[in-house]
Amino acid sequence: MLAKMEKAAAYLQELEAYRLAAIAVSEEKAEEAKLIKARQEGFRQAMEMLGVEPSPGVTEPKRSRLGRRKRRNIPGLILTELSFSGNAMTTNQIATTIDYLPERTERALKGMESSGQIVRDRNGRWAAVIAAAAQPNAHAVATRTKQSTIGNGRSSHVSPQSATPQQP
Repeated sequence: MLAKMEKAAAYLQELEAYRLAAIAVSEEKAEEAKLIKARQEGFRQAMEMLGVEPSPGVTEPKRSRLGRRKRRNIPGLILTELSFSGNAMTTNQIATTIDYLPERTERALKGMESSGQIVRDRNGRWAAVIAAAAQPNAHAVATRTKQSTIGNGRSSHVSPQSATPQQP
């Protein structure tokens, strides 16, 4: 029974130490807020000396709904991540990178796949679909079955085996 009492006393001492540390941090934050307020007042006075009147909209923070975060554009985050990485990624890799739940990431990925924004390879990895834009000078755009040479607004197909253009 004595050991339990000693543990309880030690725990109370630990809690007291945490409480004192929290108070110290709070006091530091309060002091920091006072310094920022003094700096703000000094800057306002300097603006008034220059003849510029600070607008109340700039100096007063906007109050938004407390506790509400703006919704993130998950498909946009996924496309950005896949585009920047340049490599195909698994669902879990994507979910970890964008800090999102894996099952919801999977749902978003399937929706994006059905709309043609991304593709899934046979290993279950996801990659962004990169659409090639037509170039005014003749640049080759490779596809899986054909190679298309685009130039002067016209397109002709080149077989991967031959280098001579063939009209479609």
